[in-house]
Amino acid sequence: MPPGQYVTQGFPVLSAGPTPHTPLPEWTFSIRQGGDTLKSWTWQEFQALPAETVTVDIHCVTRWTKLDTVWRGVSVDTLLEQVEHDAPYVLAFCDGGYTSNLPVKDVTGG
Repeated sequence: MPPGQYVTQGFPVLSAGPTPHTPLPEWTFSIRQGGDTLKSWTWQEFQALPAETVTVDIHCVTRWTKLDTVWRGVSVDTLLEQVEHDAPYVLAFCDGGYTSNLPVKDVTGG
């Protein structure tokens, strides 16, 4: 465990506002490039994609650590295999207005 961290059994959630709750019939996941939508999935379509389970440790900047956290979801590799793209970076958007940008090479390959 990194120095200065403490282990938590719970899952502390820090947020700048209320947690958004999108009704499933309105939920979508899209891959866009240059203003064009390359592919979009509804909730049902997304749930039909192959999913995987991974176990990881989470080390938060607020100093808590949660060990052996299990996640299940669709790999970015699986999603990007379904579109033609040449983007060197991804910019992820989510409900609530948060964004994050990362090199494609850092979010692909497992």
